[in-house]
Amino acid sequence: MDIKGFAAIVASAGDTNAALVLRAYDRIVRSKLTSATLDAGRVADSFHAVFASPSQAIKTAVAIADAFQRHNVRRVDMPILVAFGVDAGQTIRQGEHYVGSALVLASRLASRARPGQVLVSDTVFALLRAERPAHVRDLGAWRAKGGQMTHVYEVRAADDPEAVASNDRFLSALFFTDIVQSTASAAKVGDRRWRDVVERHNSIVRDELKRQQGTEIDTAGDGFYASFDAASRAIECALSARDRVHAIGVDIRAGVHVGECEMVGGKIGGLAVSVGARVMAHAGAGEVLVSQTVKDLLIGARFSFVDRGRVALKGVPEEVNLFVVERAPAVTRPSQDM
Repeated sequence: MDIKGFAAIVASAGDTNAALVLRAYDRIVRSKLTSATLDAGRVADSFHAVFASPSQAIKTAVAIADAFQRHNVRRVDMPILVAFGVDAGQTIRQGEHYVGSALVLASRLASRARPGQVLVSDTVFALLRAERPAHVRDLGAWRAKGGQMTHVYEVRAADDPEAVASNDRFLSALFFTDIVQSTASAAKVGDRRWRDVVERHNSIVRDELKRQQGTEIDTAGDGFYASFDAASRAIECALSARDRVHAIGVDIRAGVHVGECEMVGGKIGGLAVSVGARVMAHAGAGEVLVSQTVKDLLIGARFSFVDRGRVALKGVPEEVNLFVVERAPAVTRPSQDM
């Protein structure tokens, strides 16, 4: 677990107040650790704990999250925003502490989590199927730093009323890409060379997804399906990926839509996903198309939009207005003669 925005606390509040935050942080965490804790330690704002079973780890994480929520209600002047990650795997004791890949992935899950959120890996989820100590929400696949792929799940206390009522619906920015005329290009250059080109294309797109904090959900054929927390990040990812793959002789088209989603079979699904895929299908080579919803969300942002008109999207009950998006040209101020 770690404190979100701790560097900003140090910068804005100073070392003395940051030390007070760490002292309260340490006290609250340790108050919830039990005899089942095999090892615990803190370095700056990162706290790790090792347990004999994943269910005990999750129960403790949820209890700590609840304790910080109560603290933040009482101390609005000094909130402590903590995020949690849990993984299961073999660990080795070195000296007074445990080390191992499970601790590394747990730390990376914590860095991805929002304040108060407990994220667990697919390994933990598989081990918990028989026990189900908490409400579980499937967040889909995620590529962690270093390239490791894992399925991510969010857990909440079983009696959390928000968890019971949520029905797993949420807003997401949806991102789709596809290589234009991939079949003709493969026939022209040959399968082996084209396979190398596609691998370079995939590496570039994944690099931009990482840069803009997107989550890769699926790859189908020569395209990508991903989600973002913000539409602006999805657009930046699409524009940068388009420019970079064009430099290696590949043209892609992309589509971005924002809408309400739900988890279907472990992946983000719903009508909004269908709309996003259809938006992409209307794009030409090198184009990034967005829906009216995306444009409305980004009024005043650093993008320019060209109206493509209203189109009928297959499976969508109403026509949708589409726009070609580009980065807005930089505004230069006229020089003033002295």
